[in-house]
Amino acid sequence: MAESKRSFPMLPVGHWWTLRKRFQQSIPGVVTDNYLSTVLDMEVRSARANVLPFLKTLGIIDEDGKPKERAKLWRDDGHYPDVCQAILKEIYPKDLLDAVADPTTSRNKVERWFANHTGSGEAACRRMATLYTILVEANPADEAEGSKAAESIKVAKKSMQKPRATRKVKPELSVNPPATAAASQNPATLTGPGININLQIHISADASADQIEQIFAAMAKHIYGRK
Repeated sequence: MAESKRSFPMLPVGHWWTLRKRFQQSIPGVVTDNYLSTVLDMEVRSARANVLPFLKTLGIIDEDGKPKERAKLWRDDGHYPDVCQAILKEIYPKDLLDAVADPTTSRNKVERWFANHTGSGEAACRRMATLYTILVEANPADEAEGSKAAESIKVAKKSMQKPRATRKVKPELSVNPPATAAASQNPATLTGPGININLQIHISADASADQIEQIFAAMAKHIYGRK
């Protein structure tokens, strides 16, 4: 009989630390997908599929979304290692704990173990291994690095969503060369058509006011002959 495949939590580590920090500030009465969407700055459907189920599996909240006693201990640095140890014993089989006691030095072994026992793809196994490593380390001081990583991701997303604006200045100038003294006295001496020049000037959005003034000053000098 073929061995049935199991599934393990894949809660992103950035979410793990962000939620723990928020719980330290105030534990919500009920954790919903809307609550997670707001706290983690993500879509509601993504929070419902990728965060909420794992919080239940980890024993942080119950089936109704209410924080359990573990949530109170989880946010406390003094009890944090004990919470991680309890989660490891509840969720992960002993053969994994025995085979890879220190996943920080055997990351490939951990990912391979999850791949063999879950049949999941590389990305999923990598997330499983990352959370497993965090639980084994059980070090609340890692939160600082996790928060920096989460913030970097947010900044990257916002920069992709809001492309840099460019400022374009498109003056249209009708330029007629200055007439000579003789020509001004005798219009009959003027021959040939007049000259119209249309200029389009593209100025970078980060150009300073002084740089813009210099551009137009140069135009006045070379086109109009002004000093």
